[in-house]
Amino acid sequence: MPTSSPHTNTAATPSMSAQERLDRYGDRTGAGSPMQTLMRDASAFYAAMPILINLVLSEAGGRGVQEHDRVVNLANRDNVPFEDFVGRFIDTADLVAGLALTTGKQRVLIAETLREIHRHVEGTLDNGDRYHAWNRDLWAWSWAGIIMPVLQAYEQLHGPQSPEFLEDAYIGALQLGDMIGIRGLPDTYAGGLEYWKNQWLPLAVAPGTGKFLLSLAYDVPLPAGASWIPKPVWNATLWPVRNLMRTSAFLLLEPQIQHLLGMRATRTQQLSIHMHRMIWRTAPRTLFRNLFGLFMDIRLRHGNNSWDRHYSPQALADYHQQVKDARGQGRPQPPRPSKRH
Repeated sequence: MPTSSPHTNTAATPSMSAQERLDRYGDRTGAGSPMQTLMRDASAFYAAMPILINLVLSEAGGRGVQEHDRVVNLANRDNVPFEDFVGRFIDTADLVAGLALTTGKQRVLIAETLREIHRHVEGTLDNGDRYHAWNRDLWAWSWAGIIMPVLQAYEQLHGPQSPEFLEDAYIGALQLGDMIGIRGLPDTYAGGLEYWKNQWLPLAVAPGTGKFLLSLAYDVPLPAGASWIPKPVWNATLWPVRNLMRTSAFLLLEPQIQHLLGMRATRTQQLSIHMHRMIWRTAPRTLFRNLFGLFMDIRLRHGNNSWDRHYSPQALADYHQQVKDARGQGRPQPPRPSKRH
């Protein structure tokens, strides 16, 4: 399995083992923890779009999605219907939030699923270097791209938080990362901020797929078989969702990332950002607390979650065998399982 590291330079970053972190801090992921407070809060809705974009901004991350993602891959993306994009988005949200908000055997299953769906995400970059999603540095870089928008969204919308709260939440996020084999991120929140500034941002260099994802906030694909719906009517119907996607991107993506993606805030967009901030400042805090958590509780209790469906242990075992067979016969690697396939 390829282990070259053309992506980041985290190898020298001190990092506790999972057991050392647990021994030192105890479990910082349980009910009532700062990590759970962040993940259950409505601000987590704002983190979703920036997370999706962050994950494809490294050269290897972007290439992995272009070559291996069934929905967003370069060959298919212009022909994928609305419901497939929604399904892909829900899969990501279910897995990340499910890891944070479940416990026991279900959390272990989700962690194993998150890791296993990336087993065969590998290939060759333009310079000839090999990449693999499990590469230590790329795996850590990707996890940081998930952690930071959640922390940033909470502070952007609720105001500055105490250093103790942020440290505790960050440690909880690292403990979740320990479950899927993340290694190499700094052990403290202050170190995480330095990593973000000095190692994460300089490697956000591949805007192609990020631009495509951002475009969905402006022009949403029609559902399959619904070409009769006028596009302006369809986009107007989905305006609340598109507005949240755009506003969250402007709120949470770093200025240099916005520049990389060609983002420019119009007066209308600036007004939207102002309105969102005003709502969060004036509405009762109880209105937002647990809103995302309640949404996920319903999803986890009544939803047809991916780890019980197309990413079930049996489905992934079958897929791994298909990949093995294809490689043995010199055939192209089959696409990963999905909700519709």
